[in-house]
Amino acid sequence: MRGTLRRVVPRLLLPATAVYQRWRPGIRILMYHRVVRGLPQDQLTVSPERFEEQMAVLARTRRVMSLADAALALGSGERQAGAVVVTFDDGYRDNLTVALPILEKYRIPATIFVTTDFCDQVSSHPRYGERAAGLHLNWDEVRELLRSPLISIGSHTVSHPYLQRLDPEAARREIGESRRRIEARIGRPVEFFCYPSGDFGEREMRYVQEAGYRAAVSVAPGLNRRATPRYALRRTEVTDRDGARELRAKLHGAFDPLHALLHARRRREFDARRLGVPNGEIAS
Repeated sequence: MRGTLRRVVPRLLLPATAVYQRWRPGIRILMYHRVVRGLPQDQLTVSPERFEEQMAVLARTRRVMSLADAALALGSGERQAGAVVVTFDDGYRDNLTVALPILEKYRIPATIFVTTDFCDQVSSHPRYGERAAGLHLNWDEVRELLRSPLISIGSHTVSHPYLQRLDPEAARREIGESRRRIEARIGRPVEFFCYPSGDFGEREMRYVQEAGYRAAVSVAPGLNRRATPRYALRRTEVTDRDGARELRAKLHGAFDPLHALLHARRRREFDARRLGVPNGEIAS
């Protein structure tokens, strides 16, 4: 059923969403995780061939900007027709070994959000379990990434927790300490934050602002305009299923209504787990 909706709904909505975006343009922030072969069932993974196809589409059809430039543009209210930002979450080693050469080939800037415990090699993303050895960037590799003028580094907390489940002191530590650790390791300011698993609320937004970040990104889908909260910027997930046609549809917003429904359901599931009640008892 979901596959059918994914094929049919964007095709029906594309003409209307394309017109709407011309009328009300904004900045679309794309979300990636891994670029690697051999994990076809992993939603977080895009193959190198598919990633290059996607970057070629962006280079040919869009104005790709850094996250820092996007934040400035959103603050100024300047209209940003066709503007796109590329981001990566979790700080995987393949961002350096596989993604970076492709980004450099097409001159596409990107922000990589790293989790400091992962870079310290004391833990790794639980999704990968025993396969996690050597999965994440270490600090030498983070600094190697930064030799490219196209790359900037953002914070993705210390240990990748669900922030809303933490007490205030622990949540503040995850948000603030990660920034301090990254800055100490790379010798540069860290201006942007990414909420792990998209788990945040008003409290977390306030903590991020208090920690000195300029803005933060979420997993809520859609375009970013001047009215979009700076500490809840929206992003569009890109997967290995997105060939050139599907990517263009996402860039035009044809997937946004479907993604909004899926995101709302996911938020209800998050709230249910956090509150310890069955999903069905959480009101929409």
